[in-house]
Amino acid sequence: MVLLNCVYCKSNDIVCNGKRKRKVRIKQSYFCNNCKKQFVEVDGFERMRFKPKIIVRAIHMHEDGLSLSKVQNHLWQYDKVKVSRDAISNWIRKYSVFLKSPNFRMYSKN
Repeated sequence: MVLLNCVYCKSNDIVCNGKRKRKVRIKQSYFCNNCKKQFVEVDGFERMRFKPKIIVRAIHMHEDGLSLSKVQNHLWQYDKVKVSRDAISNWIRKYSVFLKSPNFRMYSKN
């Protein structure tokens, strides 16, 4: 039993409908029996080029006092992820409030 509502019609008559495989990660896909649309669970990291784990780590390092350049260098050295300082700054602007909310859950598999 799925405890989720359809993102289109808010119906709770949904079923699991396979997995959506992308370059960054794999997400569960759902199908709504009411409006006949397929969707994935909304988690806030849609359409991002980097894994949520990398984004969260970059934001936490910056909030711990590292400069954008040091965060960029750390991500390259330890994770082999090439990201610009502008991208890190945009992540901080977009996600810092979201990450502090009590509704945020980080999945260990991603």
